[in-house]
Amino acid sequence: MYKYTWDEETGGLLLLPELSKFSKEPRPVYYKELDILGFDKYWNYPKDDHAPLLWAEANNYIYKGRTIAKVTGGALYTPPGLVVLDKDPEPGGKPLEFVDVPHMCEKNRAIMEALVQETVQQVYQTYESYKSRIDVFYVAFSGGKDSVVALDIVQRALPHEAFKVVFGDTGMEFPDTYETVARVKAWCTDSHIDFLEARSWLNPLDSWRMFGPPASVTRWCCSVHKTAPQIILLRKLLKKRDFKGMAFVGVRGDESLARSKYEYITLGGKHKGQYSCNTILHWSSAEVFLHILKEHLVLNSAYKLGNRRAGCLICPRASERSEFMNHHCYPEQAEPFVNIIREVYKNAFTSKDAMEEFIRNGGWKARKNGRDLTLKVGYSESVTKEGDTLIEVNHPRTDWKAWINTIGVLSNNQSPFIIQHHGRLLAFEVEEADQRILVKVKKSVAKEGGDFVKYLKNVFRKAASCVGCQECQADCPYGCLNFENGQVKVSENCRHCSQCHKVDKGCLIYKSLEQPKGGIVMGGKTMSLNSYSHHAPKMDWMEQYFKYKNTFSENHSLGSQMYSFFRRFLRDASLLDETGFSKTAELIDRMGLDSEASWGIIYINLCYAPQLHWYVTHTGFNEEYSKAYLGQMIIESGAKENWVNDIFSSLTRMSELPLGDIGLGHATREKNRVISLTRNAWLAPDSLTILYSLYKFAEACGGYYQFSLSTLLDDSIERDGVSPTRIFGLGEDEMKRILNGLSSNYPDFISASFTLDLDNITLRSEKTADDVLQLF
Repeated sequence: MYKYTWDEETGGLLLLPELSKFSKEPRPVYYKELDILGFDKYWNYPKDDHAPLLWAEANNYIYKGRTIAKVTGGALYTPPGLVVLDKDPEPGGKPLEFVDVPHMCEKNRAIMEALVQETVQQVYQTYESYKSRIDVFYVAFSGGKDSVVALDIVQRALPHEAFKVVFGDTGMEFPDTYETVARVKAWCTDSHIDFLEARSWLNPLDSWRMFGPPASVTRWCCSVHKTAPQIILLRKLLKKRDFKGMAFVGVRGDESLARSKYEYITLGGKHKGQYSCNTILHWSSAEVFLHILKEHLVLNSAYKLGNRRAGCLICPRASERSEFMNHHCYPEQAEPFVNIIREVYKNAFTSKDAMEEFIRNGGWKARKNGRDLTLKVGYSESVTKEGDTLIEVNHPRTDWKAWINTIGVLSNNQSPFIIQHHGRLLAFEVEEADQRILVKVKKSVAKEGGDFVKYLKNVFRKAASCVGCQECQADCPYGCLNFENGQVKVSENCRHCSQCHKVDKGCLIYKSLEQPKGGIVMGGKTMSLNSYSHHAPKMDWMEQYFKYKNTFSENHSLGSQMYSFFRRFLRDASLLDETGFSKTAELIDRMGLDSEASWGIIYINLCYAPQLHWYVTHTGFNEEYSKAYLGQMIIESGAKENWVNDIFSSLTRMSELPLGDIGLGHATREKNRVISLTRNAWLAPDSLTILYSLYKFAEACGGYYQFSLSTLLDDSIERDGVSPTRIFGLGEDEMKRILNGLSSNYPDFISASFTLDLDNITLRSEKTADDVLQLF
């Protein structure tokens, strides 16, 4: 909330009577963090954690107002690098001095007391305004610093019998968090405050194996292991199916861009009918730590070890530095989850080294679906030529006839079934035999039924996938859905409100393991078009990669998501393999990034990865493709509508690389906004690059080493190989010139004849595309 400055006198910080729009999230630093990072090799300091020794802002370490060190990089098993700016913070090698906490708190007393009083008053007013319509008020307690402060504010504002404390135990908490929870629970007992603990019946290790590791996009873990168990516990405790609750939570706007847009009170943000009060929404971390230190509140020891957050042991939103700190501090608890990543991704890599590199650098965090996992769901759907919808479920886990009650009432008990759905009687056919279900909905019914097919698909996705995670049960605002012995039970009082279908695709586990659409079939696999999200590479990233080579992971300046998607780009371009900096990358490094031939090799390899393969095979040269038109083409290829912006942004950014000059094309802008893309042919193509593309084409076509130029020029032929004419926009005359030159200069690799009626191109089958690279 308030701006702050560093206070040399106390070694702490000093709040200023001026509101801040942004905080750098300062935090106190204790000796154990310095030991873990290796600062004991440079500085002398007391090994005592009764008080902090200095402060940190992001990656900067600040002592008495001076930045004396920085950390860079880091990964799961790799400590961050140290940049020590001052090896003698105290003259003569004297030990670092503790922050004078009492004096610092006193200097901030006036502002902090006013802030606390204002926050307490706001909580009390909220309670008075809502108590007539709320069945239970509770503090959603996590064991982190923010929830500790939120609890302290609420207990000051409200009578202790007026609220409860609910700890959502994910089963993935730091050991230090459980110690903090035990201390707070004891304090609550002494203070006559009900302290409850909610936990999913699913063991988190088991749920990771069922759902696949949570990722930045497919982040199912909080719903399954935190919020849903809390709602179910309170519903059971209150013995009221449709209870209304208000959770006092420690969310702060400074934590992220998304949270900065939160309102003080929200309704239905997590579960319909449930309120959240973001108690300290406008507090900064400076104010949170000041309050904890001043009031001697419990501070989770995880912070003293250098953890910026007291969250889960393995989190897809953790930074590389946080991953290292979490795993270093709690290896026995964290490593089993890392082993599950290895387990479920075991078929996605050809070598152990590639797998370990993927884990070290957080590649698993970028997962959007179940494409690379060993886990599968027995559900598929299609549309016939007549427009009828077909659904197939193999080995269903739950009974579809229970789930069907969530979208309507069946009028009969045999196929074709008739269901009353939103005032309409609609028919669908079902065949069941040998753990296999076949469903058919006629096109006419789909047209008449509005959203019926959407919800019917969800019903059978739930039947195929459900493991009883109870998210649907928590979502039901009327308590009409329960689980007994692993099977769903839907009450006759179900109002068909569709809240149990609000999860994308109707089921958390199905969504997590869904096989991607909007892809292309390559090598027998369907590959996603949305390869790089909105993080396609920039020239600066390429320059960093070729500068640092195998130490790129420790020295790059990219954010976590940028890094994950850039690694995917490097793999697609054959610049990164299981050994690290690849042989192809070594060649490009020798040739230089200012060489069009270098970019030609990169471009060819990218054309055998999903996104650019689709782009070069679906677009022509010298034709302007507006964003809207290209977006429609993307959707018609099966991609999700919400992928269009990412894919268009990715293509636009790649066009700004030298790739744009050799066939990918250029963007047209209008008022700094890209409105279209136009592909342009490579004006001065490099002959060896074309030879490389011919061998890539032949290998992708299954060893198709003899063909004609007319075949290369014929874009109507379906094939896995991409012709160099399609990649670079080369016409017949240009290709003849290049091919004749190659035949003359490299007869051991190619022969071509265009005399009389002959039109033959023959590549030497004993040679490979990699052999061509040796010619550069």
